[in-house]
Amino acid sequence: MKKIFPLFLVPFIVFICPTCLNNQKLTWISTTEKEPWIEWTVESAVPIESPEIEILLNNQQQTIEGFGTCFNELGWTSLSLLSNEDREDIIRELFKPGVGANFTICRMPVGANDFARKWYSYDETDGDFEMKDFSIANDQETLIPFIRNAQKYNPSLKIWASPWSPPTWMKYNHHYACRSILGNSDYQNDTYGIYSAGINNGLQPERECREGTDMFIQDENYYKAYALYFSKFIKAYSEQGIKISMVMPQNEPNSVQVFPSCTWTSKGLAKFIAYLGPEMETLGVDVFFGTMERADDRLVDTVLTDPQSGKYIRGVGF
Repeated sequence: MKKIFPLFLVPFIVFICPTCLNNQKLTWISTTEKEPWIEWTVESAVPIESPEIEILLNNQQQTIEGFGTCFNELGWTSLSLLSNEDREDIIRELFKPGVGANFTICRMPVGANDFARKWYSYDETDGDFEMKDFSIANDQETLIPFIRNAQKYNPSLKIWASPWSPPTWMKYNHHYACRSILGNSDYQNDTYGIYSAGINNGLQPERECREGTDMFIQDENYYKAYALYFSKFIKAYSEQGIKISMVMPQNEPNSVQVFPSCTWTSKGLAKFIAYLGPEMETLGVDVFFGTMERADDRLVDTVLTDPQSGKYIRGVGF
């Protein structure tokens, strides 16, 4: 039976919490380097007439396996600025069963994401189809100690993983990003509040990706190499005492981002999953499809109904 998981990604620095749905107000609490615990109250733009989700405590029909967060490099470097005592208190409240947030199933990136110290993959040697230069040395400094610290408080913590971008030599534009900041007024003017004016991510506008296209090189040798890349990742983390229980082939395959990303078509992903599936099956790792960021069921159905890919997919993440 296929499972469908809604994904609730909880950051460590910013918390959004509805404080009073009846009067349609929300409270936003944020912390920065300069100003801690700033509280904002905002009015809901949409009238709340009735709840969209209702939990019937006396009529249980489904089981929620858990809630969690995402292990990111910048999460660990931020926590590392604290004293050992404060850091342990935070991680204990996040992961120790019955204490605080009680996170039980968490995500991690395969290579760099938008919260990485720098952009990287586990093998940037062009044409290394046999993955001879594969290495997780970068993660020894951040993600691995982060996850191990959480495991101290919850040894049964489940980890799932997905890449934001494959190695750059596997992409047509040979770059981690899909969208250039150059000439993009939204980012140059810092509309989003996360990029300073004038930052250049190194991607020229003529090499940008477009939604609805495959930026991953559509070639059997590249599919095989990328499936091997996943396999090497699973084995390398297992040697560190970290079991990866599930993978997704691509984070938000329809999003053209100025940070590590990669656009795929459903047809392209179906072809890749036909290679990824057997590798993960051998290692006892589930393959989920996603994460889906578009309200278009055709993007999911195309992969689920494909005879070569659908048989390997155990669920979908939205």
